[in-house]
Amino acid sequence: MKKGHLILICLIVWYVCFYAISELLKNIIGGNTLITFALFFIPTFAVIVLYYSVKHYFVTRNAKVKECSLKYQEVLNINKKYSFRNIKKEIELEENEFSLKSFNDILAKQIVLYRIENNDDNIREWIEDAILNEGIYQHYKQEIKMLKPVTDNQLIKKTGLKEEKFNKIENELVESIIYDENVYAIRAHVVVNYCNKNYDILNKKDRYVKFDELKSIYYEWKNSKKYSETTKKERKLMNYTLREEVLKRDGYKCCVCGKTEKDGVRLEIDHIIPVSKGGQSTISNLQTLCNSCNAKKNTMSNDEFIKKIIKEKLIAFRKKRSKELDIPAYYIFTNVELEKIIEIMPKNIDELRESGVLPNIKLSKHGELIIKIINENN
Repeated sequence: MKKGHLILICLIVWYVCFYAISELLKNIIGGNTLITFALFFIPTFAVIVLYYSVKHYFVTRNAKVKECSLKYQEVLNINKKYSFRNIKKEIELEENEFSLKSFNDILAKQIVLYRIENNDDNIREWIEDAILNEGIYQHYKQEIKMLKPVTDNQLIKKTGLKEEKFNKIENELVESIIYDENVYAIRAHVVVNYCNKNYDILNKKDRYVKFDELKSIYYEWKNSKKYSETTKKERKLMNYTLREEVLKRDGYKCCVCGKTEKDGVRLEIDHIIPVSKGGQSTISNLQTLCNSCNAKKNTMSNDEFIKKIIKEKLIAFRKKRSKELDIPAYYIFTNVELEKIIEIMPKNIDELRESGVLPNIKLSKHGELIIKIINENN
């Protein structure tokens, strides 16, 4: 018997007792206090006794079936073999839009893809764990399907139940412990708010993205350009005010070569961490570059770009130094030594000496000049 059915029966019994006792006491006793007490206490006590008696009966009966059911024990053993990762059943994703066009145009898929790209709230891990659980579940389901019904009449007799009744209870108990698709079937609840500048919500729309669609979006991200949606969103955030703020902070000159518009270059705003690698359009992630440096930097990070420039300068220095001293270029430093110097980027001669990258004879002749190139304004 289901718990809901038992509660319903108890309520009916309580009402019948209440009605019967109230009619009886009204005819026999005229005392209002006793009647009121009896009307509530007696039926309530009777229902509590009934509820726990019935519950005890079903718990005891089910325990006997569990103990004597070979199928139930077999499913328990299968369950022990499989371990599923804990997953969040529903992922809440909320997005604010400040123009009616953006609010109307934006799709749930775009929001999910953006969150996956940036792994907001560890959404990638939740989806990956769900995909892993799905794979495990397919093997589990196959093993459960291969189970054959096993009946032992001697064990059934121990329960005191008829075979038909035993089989019915057994099936119910077995179904209650078999894992279902909930071990992997997560979903995302996407809510889009249309807000004014004060973040007052003027309109709202929402949609549920089920597991199969979530999985499809995840694989789209994994097998294509990793930050396509982020790139579109972050570039859209760039505006004149933000551009001017960055230019003013950087003194209207290129942060790499130091050139200004007076030198005939065009100043551009660059993402230090490229948007194609998850960078955002925030003041801390923006810098001023001339059009030449910006073209060379392309999608490299700042560190990669600076190291590339220093490497080019050191190669030019090696070539020039080799001609000046009329010695082979590898005597200045070899390509392997160059790569190690670029990797550690020493700030002074002591750091270069402690690194052991260059032999003492090379260090004494070229070390100071190498450090000067590394530290000079790039």
